[in-house]
Amino acid sequence: GLWADQTNIHAVLIRSNSPKAFCAGGDIRYLYDSYMNGKQDHQAYFQAEYEMLNSIRAYEKPIIVILDGYVLGGGFGLAQACHVLRSSEKSKFAMPETAIGFFPDVAATHFLSRLDDIGVYMATTGDQISASDALYLDLIDYHVPSEQLVQLEEELRNSKHLSKENIEQLIAKYITRPAESELSQNADLIRKHFGFESIDAIENSLENEQHNDAQMWALKIRNTLEQRSPIAKRISLQLQHLGRGLSLKQCMQIERHLQDVWFQHGDIVEGVRALIVDK
Repeated sequence: GLWADQTNIHAVLIRSNSPKAFCAGGDIRYLYDSYMNGKQDHQAYFQAEYEMLNSIRAYEKPIIVILDGYVLGGGFGLAQACHVLRSSEKSKFAMPETAIGFFPDVAATHFLSRLDDIGVYMATTGDQISASDALYLDLIDYHVPSEQLVQLEEELRNSKHLSKENIEQLIAKYITRPAESELSQNADLIRKHFGFESIDAIENSLENEQHNDAQMWALKIRNTLEQRSPIAKRISLQLQHLGRGLSLKQCMQIERHLQDVWFQHGDIVEGVRALIVDK
């Protein structure tokens, strides 16, 4: 907020200080511990997170995000809120919440639902996709090789005029064509199996895939879904269907309501305990 009125600051750049990840998601251990200690800190945490997302989206100066590693959960939502998204081939994207008995939040009810059946697949399985896939799905704006990032950042820093148009022109010089998107090759298969109204129907469809070429893929996806929390994958499916007809603001309001009740009525406490605490 402090930078908004400073005339010498033209744009904001967000990147990670880790070579492995942009952001691996929210601090679920903190949320778990807070809840187990009888506190309501999780509600304040989510409230602050959503205020931050809204502030980033509404920011009047361009916000550029550089992705070079894992972009998961809350990190994915943060990146989607930024104005110019640039990723290297090293990035892997996912909303893996169903693996801990939660649902894709941070506005995923909006940004994944715009991908129709592919959004349902991503929301329910939590599978990771590549930077090539993210570009194919329009979840990122530009693909720039990892080795070019330092140079690009340097050029952005030294530029005297950083309007959104100038930033895009600068980045354009570094763009390369990524490897072919694997997801694009499976898009028809995903639509065939993930267009149903219920998780049972989706799992049944995957189990009954008849084509030899697709059977291995279908079995792998079916196994992933089987390992996901039943309540989490059902709610995630419903949210994706619902989100298609709602505005961004409405999607975020529904998510916020669900977040507040989820620790009492959802599967996250058990999910986090099984995945993190017991290990």
